[in-house]
Amino acid sequence: MKKTLLDGWKSLLRLLRFVFWYGFAVAVLLYLLPAAGLLLEQHYEALSSTVKFFAVLGLFALIGAWQVLSIRDRR
Repeated sequence: MKKTLLDGWKSLLRLLRFVFWYGFAVAVLLYLLPAAGLLLEQHYEALSSTVKFFAVLGLFALIGAWQVLSIRDRR
């Protein structure tokens, strides 16, 4: 009986520890991701239009290459 009670308290402690760290991680992500997005937006807006064009073109080229490779791997 005492071992079962002790195991229950250990299980509850593990659950509370998990909930704490999970909540902490979610809170950090909710605060850090918008800050990182603002920083990236500021750097992107500071680029010239030619660099922006080639950045978007490079992104589309990567997406296209990824799609071609995934279609080729399915066959």
